[in-house]
Amino acid sequence: MEKRNAAVELIPWEQIPEEVCRFFEREPDAVCRIKGKIYLQMDREALSCDDNEEGNKVLSAVQQRIRNHSGGTDPKDIWYQIITAPEPDRAAALAKEHGIEYRKKRTVVLFRVKYLPGQPLDRIFSEIAPLEEEDRLAAVDCDTLALIRESAFRSEDEIAEYAAAVIDTMVSEGVSDLQAGIGSEAEDLEGLHQSFEQARAALATGTRYYPNGTLFRYSGQKLDRIIDAIPAEEREKLIREFRSGNIGETFDEEMMETVRVFFRNDLNITAASKELFIHRNTLNYRLDKIRRETGLDLRTFQDAIVFRLICGMTGNVR
Repeated sequence: MEKRNAAVELIPWEQIPEEVCRFFEREPDAVCRIKGKIYLQMDREALSCDDNEEGNKVLSAVQQRIRNHSGGTDPKDIWYQIITAPEPDRAAALAKEHGIEYRKKRTVVLFRVKYLPGQPLDRIFSEIAPLEEEDRLAAVDCDTLALIRESAFRSEDEIAEYAAAVIDTMVSEGVSDLQAGIGSEAEDLEGLHQSFEQARAALATGTRYYPNGTLFRYSGQKLDRIIDAIPAEEREKLIREFRSGNIGETFDEEMMETVRVFFRNDLNITAASKELFIHRNTLNYRLDKIRRETGLDLRTFQDAIVFRLICGMTGNVR
Protein backbone atom coordinates (compact mmCIF):
# COMPACT_ATOMS: atom_id res chain seq x y z
CA MET A 1 0.00 0.00 0.00
CA GLU A 2 1.40 3.37 -0.97
CA LYS A 3 2.23 5.59 1.99
CA ARG A 4 0.58 8.99 1.96
CA ASN A 5 2.68 11.95 3.04
CA ALA A 6 1.50 14.77 5.27
CA ALA A 7 1.52 17.53 2.58
CA VAL A 8 2.44 20.20 5.14
CA GLU A 9 2.22 23.91 4.34
CA LEU A 10 1.86 27.27 6.06
CA ILE A 11 -1.06 29.29 4.71
CA PRO A 12 -1.27 33.10 5.12
CA TRP A 13 -4.40 34.20 6.94
CA GLU A 14 -5.94 35.83 3.86
CA GLN A 15 -5.68 32.50 1.97
CA ILE A 16 -7.24 30.34 4.68
CA PRO A 17 -10.65 28.94 3.61
CA GLU A 18 -13.52 31.02 4.97
CA GLU A 19 -15.09 28.15 6.90
CA VAL A 20 -11.75 27.51 8.63
CA CYS A 21 -11.49 31.20 9.58
CA ARG A 22 -14.95 31.05 11.11
CA PHE A 23 -13.94 27.98 13.09
CA PHE A 24 -10.85 29.73 14.49
CA GLU A 25 -12.93 32.77 15.42
CA ARG A 26 -15.04 30.50 17.62
CA GLU A 27 -12.22 28.26 18.90
CA PRO A 28 -8.80 29.84 18.25
CA ASP A 29 -6.84 27.17 20.13
CA ALA A 30 -8.58 24.14 18.66
CA VAL A 31 -7.62 21.96 15.71
CA CYS A 32 -9.90 22.31 12.69
CA ARG A 33 -10.51 19.16 10.64
CA ILE A 34 -12.44 19.68 7.46
CA LYS A 35 -12.53 18.11 3.98
CA GLY A 36 -9.58 15.80 4.62
CA LYS A 37 -7.34 18.56 5.96
CA ILE A 38 -6.07 19.56 9.41
CA TYR A 39 -5.60 23.25 10.27
CA LEU A 40 -3.76 24.69 13.27
CA GLN A 41 -3.78 28.44 13.85
CA MET A 42 -0.33 30.00 14.26
CA ASP A 43 -0.46 33.81 14.73
CA ARG A 44 -1.63 35.16 11.35
CA GLU A 45 -0.98 31.90 9.54
CA ALA A 46 -2.34 28.39 9.67
CA LEU A 47 -0.44 25.15 9.44
CA SER A 48 -2.20 22.77 7.10
CA CYS A 49 -1.60 19.06 6.50
CA ASP A 50 -3.51 16.04 5.30
CA ASP A 51 -5.83 14.43 7.83
CA ASN A 52 -4.14 11.05 7.86
CA GLU A 53 -1.69 9.16 10.08
CA GLU A 54 1.36 11.10 8.86
CA GLY A 55 -0.48 14.40 9.15
CA ASN A 56 -1.44 13.66 12.73
CA LYS A 57 2.18 12.88 13.56
CA VAL A 58 3.22 16.25 12.16
CA LEU A 59 0.45 17.97 14.12
CA SER A 60 1.54 16.28 17.36
CA ALA A 61 5.18 17.26 16.79
CA VAL A 62 4.29 20.89 16.09
CA GLN A 63 2.03 21.15 19.14
CA GLN A 64 4.72 19.61 21.32
CA ARG A 65 7.32 22.04 19.97
CA ILE A 66 5.01 24.95 20.74
CA ARG A 67 4.44 23.61 24.24
CA ASN A 68 8.14 23.12 24.91
CA HIS A 69 9.03 26.65 23.82
CA SER A 70 6.06 28.52 25.23
CA GLY A 71 7.81 29.36 28.49
CA GLY A 72 4.43 29.47 30.24
CA THR A 73 3.52 28.15 33.67
CA ASP A 74 0.51 26.07 32.71
CA PRO A 75 0.23 23.34 35.40
CA LYS A 76 -0.32 20.76 32.66
CA ASP A 77 3.07 21.64 31.16
CA ILE A 78 4.71 21.36 34.58
CA TRP A 79 3.36 17.86 35.09
CA TYR A 80 4.46 16.95 31.56
CA GLN A 81 7.99 18.04 32.47
CA ILE A 82 7.87 15.98 35.66
CA ILE A 83 6.71 12.70 34.10
CA THR A 84 9.11 12.98 31.15
CA ALA A 85 12.17 13.97 33.22
CA PRO A 86 14.50 10.96 33.72
CA GLU A 87 16.74 12.99 36.06
CA PRO A 88 15.57 12.85 39.72
CA ASP A 89 17.01 16.31 40.41
CA ARG A 90 14.81 17.82 37.72
CA ALA A 91 11.61 16.43 39.26
CA ALA A 92 12.70 17.61 42.71
CA ALA A 93 13.48 21.11 41.42
CA LEU A 94 10.10 21.41 39.69
CA ALA A 95 8.32 20.22 42.83
CA LYS A 96 10.09 22.83 44.95
CA GLU A 97 9.55 25.61 42.43
CA HIS A 98 5.81 24.99 42.06
CA GLY A 99 4.91 23.82 45.55
CA ILE A 100 4.15 20.23 44.59
CA GLU A 101 4.35 17.57 47.30
CA TYR A 102 7.32 15.40 46.33
CA ARG A 103 6.75 12.25 48.38
CA LYS A 104 3.26 11.09 47.55
CA LYS A 105 2.09 7.89 45.88
CA ARG A 106 0.79 8.50 42.37
CA THR A 107 0.06 6.41 39.25
CA VAL A 108 0.19 7.44 35.60
CA VAL A 109 -2.66 6.44 33.31
CA LEU A 110 -1.95 7.24 29.66
CA PHE A 111 -4.94 7.78 27.36
CA ARG A 112 -4.68 7.80 23.59
CA VAL A 113 -7.38 8.38 20.98
CA LYS A 114 -7.09 7.33 17.34
CA TYR A 115 -9.21 10.10 15.88
CA LEU A 116 -9.69 13.46 17.57
CA PRO A 117 -13.09 15.15 17.28
CA GLY A 118 -11.60 18.57 16.49
CA GLN A 119 -9.94 19.48 19.79
CA PRO A 120 -6.83 18.41 21.72
CA LEU A 121 -7.49 15.51 24.06
CA ASP A 122 -6.58 17.45 27.20
CA ARG A 123 -9.27 20.06 26.50
CA ILE A 124 -11.88 17.37 25.87
CA PHE A 125 -10.93 15.63 29.11
CA SER A 126 -11.19 18.83 31.11
CA GLU A 127 -14.73 19.35 29.85
CA ILE A 128 -16.10 15.79 29.85
CA ALA A 129 -14.12 13.29 31.93
CA PRO A 130 -15.21 12.62 35.55
CA LEU A 131 -12.01 14.00 37.04
CA GLU A 132 -11.49 14.45 40.77
CA GLU A 133 -9.90 17.40 42.53
CA GLU A 134 -6.51 15.78 43.05
CA ASP A 135 -6.23 14.46 39.48
CA ARG A 136 -3.61 16.14 37.30
CA LEU A 137 -3.44 16.15 33.50
CA ALA A 138 -0.37 16.39 31.28
CA ALA A 139 -0.78 16.74 27.51
CA VAL A 140 1.78 14.49 25.80
CA ASP A 141 0.59 15.44 22.31
CA CYS A 142 -2.73 16.27 20.67
CA ASP A 143 -4.01 12.67 20.83
CA THR A 144 -2.28 11.43 23.99
CA LEU A 145 -2.90 12.54 27.56
CA ALA A 146 -1.38 11.48 30.87
CA LEU A 147 -3.58 11.39 33.95
CA ILE A 148 -1.57 11.53 37.19
CA ARG A 149 -3.75 10.09 39.93
CA GLU A 150 -3.03 9.90 43.65
CA SER A 151 -3.01 6.24 44.62
CA ALA A 152 -1.99 6.03 48.30
CA PHE A 153 -5.38 4.62 49.28
CA ARG A 154 -6.35 3.07 45.96
CA SER A 155 -5.51 -0.39 44.67
CA GLU A 156 -4.48 -0.99 41.07
CA ASP A 157 -7.89 -2.57 40.49
CA GLU A 158 -9.54 0.67 41.62
CA ILE A 159 -7.29 2.71 39.34
CA ALA A 160 -8.25 0.40 36.46
CA GLU A 161 -11.97 0.65 37.29
CA TYR A 162 -11.69 4.44 37.30
CA ALA A 163 -9.84 4.47 33.95
CA ALA A 164 -12.53 2.20 32.48
CA ALA A 165 -15.22 4.57 33.77
CA VAL A 166 -13.42 7.51 32.15
CA ILE A 167 -13.29 5.66 28.83
CA ASP A 168 -17.00 4.79 29.06
CA THR A 169 -17.87 8.42 29.80
CA MET A 170 -15.77 9.72 26.93
CA VAL A 171 -17.20 7.17 24.50
CA SER A 172 -20.74 8.12 25.55
CA GLU A 173 -19.86 11.72 24.64
CA GLY A 174 -18.67 10.74 21.15
CA VAL A 175 -14.93 10.29 21.77
CA SER A 176 -14.44 6.85 20.22
CA ASP A 177 -11.41 4.57 19.88
CA LEU A 178 -10.00 5.65 23.26
CA GLN A 179 -7.45 3.34 24.87
CA ALA A 180 -5.48 3.54 28.11
CA GLY A 181 -2.29 2.11 29.59
CA ILE A 182 -1.63 1.96 33.34
CA GLY A 183 1.86 2.17 34.83
CA SER A 184 2.94 1.01 38.26
CA GLU A 185 2.52 3.07 41.40
CA ALA A 186 5.27 5.62 42.06
CA GLU A 187 6.38 6.34 45.61
CA ASP A 188 7.35 9.93 44.76
CA LEU A 189 7.78 12.35 41.86
CA GLU A 190 11.05 10.68 40.85
CA GLY A 191 9.19 7.44 40.19
CA LEU A 192 6.56 9.10 38.01
CA HIS A 193 8.89 9.00 35.01
CA GLN A 194 9.04 5.20 35.27
CA SER A 195 5.27 4.97 35.76
CA PHE A 196 4.80 7.10 32.64
CA GLU A 197 7.16 4.94 30.57
CA GLN A 198 5.41 1.80 31.80
CA ALA A 199 2.00 3.22 30.89
CA ARG A 200 3.33 4.05 27.42
CA ALA A 201 4.79 0.54 27.08
CA ALA A 202 1.49 -0.97 28.25
CA LEU A 203 -0.35 0.91 25.52
CA ALA A 204 2.15 -0.10 22.85
CA THR A 205 2.19 -3.77 23.84
CA GLY A 206 -1.54 -3.97 24.46
CA THR A 207 -2.56 -2.45 21.15
CA ARG A 208 -0.08 -4.69 19.32
CA TYR A 209 -1.50 -7.94 20.73
CA TYR A 210 -5.08 -6.83 21.41
CA PRO A 211 -5.87 -3.95 19.02
CA ASN A 212 -9.55 -3.98 19.98
CA GLY A 213 -8.83 -3.76 23.69
CA THR A 214 -9.30 -0.54 25.64
CA LEU A 215 -7.43 -0.89 28.94
CA PHE A 216 -3.95 -2.34 29.44
CA ARG A 217 -1.99 -2.77 32.68
CA TYR A 218 1.78 -2.94 32.58
CA SER A 219 1.67 -5.32 35.55
CA GLY A 220 -0.54 -7.71 33.58
CA GLN A 221 1.72 -7.95 30.52
CA LYS A 222 4.53 -10.09 31.91
CA LEU A 223 4.01 -12.88 29.41
CA ASP A 224 3.66 -10.45 26.49
CA ARG A 225 6.97 -8.82 27.42
CA ILE A 226 8.63 -12.22 27.66
CA ILE A 227 7.39 -13.04 24.16
CA ASP A 228 8.71 -9.72 22.86
CA ALA A 229 12.11 -10.50 24.38
CA ILE A 230 12.53 -13.79 22.47
CA PRO A 231 14.90 -13.30 19.50
CA ALA A 232 13.31 -13.75 16.06
CA GLU A 233 15.44 -16.82 15.22
CA GLU A 234 14.42 -18.54 18.46
CA ARG A 235 10.79 -17.74 17.82
CA GLU A 236 10.89 -19.46 14.44
CA LYS A 237 12.60 -22.46 15.98
CA LEU A 238 9.94 -22.78 18.68
CA ILE A 239 7.11 -22.42 16.18
CA ARG A 240 8.58 -25.21 14.03
CA GLU A 241 9.13 -27.40 17.10
CA PHE A 242 5.53 -27.16 18.29
CA ARG A 243 4.18 -27.28 14.73
CA SER A 244 1.56 -24.70 15.68
CA GLY A 245 2.44 -21.89 13.34
CA ASN A 246 -0.80 -22.48 11.42
CA ILE A 247 -3.08 -21.84 14.41
CA GLY A 248 -4.51 -18.74 12.76
CA GLU A 249 -5.38 -20.81 9.68
CA THR A 250 -6.77 -23.75 11.65
CA PHE A 251 -9.21 -21.71 13.74
CA ASP A 252 -11.56 -18.93 12.71
CA GLU A 253 -11.92 -15.58 14.46
CA GLU A 254 -14.73 -16.85 16.70
CA MET A 255 -12.48 -19.60 18.02
CA MET A 256 -9.54 -17.24 18.56
CA GLU A 257 -11.80 -14.79 20.41
CA THR A 258 -12.88 -17.70 22.61
CA VAL A 259 -9.23 -18.33 23.43
CA ARG A 260 -8.56 -14.65 24.17
CA VAL A 261 -11.51 -14.44 26.56
CA PHE A 262 -10.56 -17.76 28.21
CA PHE A 263 -7.02 -16.49 28.83
CA ARG A 264 -8.27 -13.09 30.00
CA ASN A 265 -10.35 -14.90 32.63
CA ASP A 266 -7.36 -16.93 33.86
CA LEU A 267 -8.61 -20.24 32.40
CA ASN A 268 -11.85 -20.00 34.39
CA ILE A 269 -14.56 -21.85 32.47
CA THR A 270 -17.48 -20.23 34.27
CA ALA A 271 -16.22 -16.63 33.98
CA ALA A 272 -15.20 -17.04 30.34
CA SER A 273 -18.50 -18.63 29.28
CA LYS A 274 -20.41 -15.76 30.93
CA GLU A 275 -18.35 -13.14 29.11
CA LEU A 276 -18.83 -15.00 25.83
CA PHE A 277 -22.58 -15.47 26.48
CA ILE A 278 -22.32 -19.20 25.80
CA HIS A 279 -23.00 -22.33 27.85
CA ARG A 280 -20.13 -23.99 29.72
CA ASN A 281 -20.59 -27.08 27.55
CA THR A 282 -20.16 -24.98 24.39
CA LEU A 283 -16.90 -23.56 25.72
CA ASN A 284 -15.66 -27.02 26.67
CA TYR A 285 -16.58 -28.25 23.17
CA ARG A 286 -14.45 -25.50 21.61
CA LEU A 287 -11.53 -26.24 23.94
CA ASP A 288 -11.79 -29.94 23.05
CA LYS A 289 -11.60 -29.03 19.36
CA ILE A 290 -8.42 -27.05 19.98
CA ARG A 291 -6.95 -30.01 21.89
CA ARG A 292 -7.73 -32.38 19.00
CA GLU A 293 -6.23 -30.03 16.39
CA THR A 294 -3.09 -28.96 18.29
CA GLY A 295 -2.53 -31.52 21.03
CA LEU A 296 -2.71 -28.69 23.58
CA ASP A 297 -5.35 -28.72 26.31
CA LEU A 298 -5.83 -25.08 27.24
CA ARG A 299 -7.47 -26.05 30.53
CA THR A 300 -4.03 -27.04 31.78
CA PHE A 301 -1.59 -24.32 32.76
CA GLN A 302 1.44 -25.64 30.84
CA ASP A 303 -0.40 -26.19 27.54
CA ALA A 304 -2.11 -22.81 27.87
CA ILE A 305 1.29 -21.12 28.24
CA VAL A 306 2.66 -22.93 25.18
CA PHE A 307 -0.41 -21.99 23.10
CA ARG A 308 -0.18 -18.35 24.26
CA LEU A 309 3.52 -18.18 23.41
CA ILE A 310 3.01 -19.58 19.93
CA CYS A 311 0.04 -17.29 19.27
CA GLY A 312 2.03 -14.29 20.39
CA MET A 313 4.99 -15.20 18.24
CA THR A 314 2.90 -15.77 15.13
CA GLY A 315 0.65 -12.76 15.69
CA ASN A 316 -2.46 -14.97 15.76
CA VAL A 317 -3.47 -13.76 19.21
CA ARG A 318 -4.46 -10.42 17.76
